[in-house]
Amino acid sequence: MGFDSNFSGSRPKFREPIAVPTTIAARTQASIKGVTNTTVLSYINNMNANDFEAAVNLFAPNGALQPPFQKPIVGREAILAYMREECQGLKLMPERGTIESMEEGYTSIKVTGKVQTPWFGFSVGMNIAWRFLLDSEGKIFFVAVDLLASPKELLNLVRQKVN
Repeated sequence: MGFDSNFSGSRPKFREPIAVPTTIAARTQASIKGVTNTTVLSYINNMNANDFEAAVNLFAPNGALQPPFQKPIVGREAILAYMREECQGLKLMPERGTIESMEEGYTSIKVTGKVQTPWFGFSVGMNIAWRFLLDSEGKIFFVAVDLLASPKELLNLVRQKVN
């Protein structure tokens, strides 16, 4: 789960949000069998609400997000730009997880579940694993998102037009 925290990564300018974040009162609360960590639950809830600013505030200042098949995106500003470009309309459906304490106050949390995306239609749930590394203050130091699909499953997906 390593990355270079000195690499800021250059990303293109993000487009404006398509969907405004869901109001706090209308948000559903995720539950994950085996995980009660408020940072992880808040991350899932904020992502499902398209509230990317709140999700990014859960990261350490030099925290990183590693999307499937990509290099880590380091720093809150770069992560926010990525989320605005790529994460709108996702529905994260975590199922279960495990927590492991590590050296120097870090905590490792692995969560498995599904994600529905507007790209493949909301009837398709992609199997996903999130690997969180939280620092001693409970901030996200690193999260990797792993796509748990076979090559055959990936080839069968057809990207649908989004209106």
